[in-house]
Amino acid sequence: MTVTPTPRTAIVTGASRGIGPYIARALAERGFDLLLVARSAEQLALLAAELRSAGHRAEIAAVDLARPDAAQRIVSAATATLRTVDAVVNNAAVEPQRHFHTLDIDEIDTIVQVNLLTPLTLSRLLLPGMLERGYGRIVNISSLAGHTSFPFTETYAATKDGLTAFSRVLHSDYRARGVTATSLILGPVGGAGIGQRTMDELGVKIGRAQRASMVQPERVARAVLTAIDKQKAELVVMPGPGRLVKALMDLFPGLGPFMNRVSGAERTMSAVADVRERQHAAVQREAGAA
Repeated sequence: MTVTPTPRTAIVTGASRGIGPYIARALAERGFDLLLVARSAEQLALLAAELRSAGHRAEIAAVDLARPDAAQRIVSAATATLRTVDAVVNNAAVEPQRHFHTLDIDEIDTIVQVNLLTPLTLSRLLLPGMLERGYGRIVNISSLAGHTSFPFTETYAATKDGLTAFSRVLHSDYRARGVTATSLILGPVGGAGIGQRTMDELGVKIGRAQRASMVQPERVARAVLTAIDKQKAELVVMPGPGRLVKALMDLFPGLGPFMNRVSGAERTMSAVADVRERQHAAVQREAGAA
């Protein structure tokens, strides 16, 4: 009889803020030794200290996932600290929240590198060890952005849908050998994440319909554990019948834009994009004057 090993080690990218700390805490409570990855060493150190004070093992690696060598740097840190990696949660993401036609090529490249290329490369580098041990879990944090045609997220939506497709195919190809991949397809996250930070920063007020559509970060963290346990290619994480909503949006592409208009999301994000454009222009002017 084949015995499935108990997972003991995990990498979490984007661990310093947003839903990252929630995911890290949930994994630590499950008994995982962790490598926490993000750009900010200071924020990672605070989270690691919190986890260690509760009796958990947490190592840190300050890595900018926009760098082409980011995945190799993470694997090197994991080899030095954890030795082996049973699970990886590709959580880190960036989204400029600006009009697509104003983004330059370098900005688009950064989004694609952080949100898609680094997760793919990191998974590829970890895969041989997982296959050798006959166990591995790759959890990719994706989004409904592409399905809902969420306003002003063209590149972000493309990368997140790419993660979903990657998870689906990898899961099919390697499941029989003990390695699975799951795409957690999230709706808007309340209390954490990019959207919440935007609302806090800009003082954006949202309507009741938008608040009702938000999932809490604790639920996302629980979904990561479910992905590790249940070995499904996709899990939709949002209030209500999430899989049904996603299926309807797949069948009726106009449903997402309609919901955005009715809920006020289109109007809100248009205002956010305008603010981001002004902020970006101000930074460019300051850089030019320096």
